[in-house]
Amino acid sequence: MGYQTISLGLTLTVPTASTRNWTQQLLTGAWEKISEHDHSGGGNGAQLTGAAFAPNFGLVQAGVQTVVGNNQSLTIDFNGGNIHLVDATAATGTLTITLSNPTAGAAYKIFFKNPATALTVIWPASVKWPQGQAPIWTETLNAVDSVDLYHESIAGVYYSDWQLNYG
Repeated sequence: MGYQTISLGLTLTVPTASTRNWTQQLLTGAWEKISEHDHSGGGNGAQLTGAAFAPNFGLVQAGVQTVVGNNQSLTIDFNGGNIHLVDATAATGTLTITLSNPTAGAAYKIFFKNPATALTVIWPASVKWPQGQAPIWTETLNAVDSVDLYHESIAGVYYSDWQLNYG
């Protein structure tokens, strides 16, 4: 395996682009120490707090958007934050989602509060699902499902994943 070593007072070995299965390398050695402590240059070794992150990496909840009625559209504007809650408990039929104002490399989470009956959610073509399978929502009133999105700016797509039925 090919690696590139960077030394800035702490040595971190980073796999080269052609290396496969490099996750274990990052999880061992110094990575846990790096990810848990403040590296402001002061050498204080303090643990990271939410304020230590740059604004684009902090997660901000945008609030609750309520969808009611049959065959509705919803725009989720990421300028409002990285975390969104969609209350779809009164929605029926089809819900068409539009995603706007993504930041390159940003991660987003959308929680859905579900109706008691089947709701078809139509996502933009730019959202790519694992094995091409979009979520099939939980059909229990007030059940919560979620979608994670990562916006990749070069191809202009969202790589996504989903979790169902937070009980």
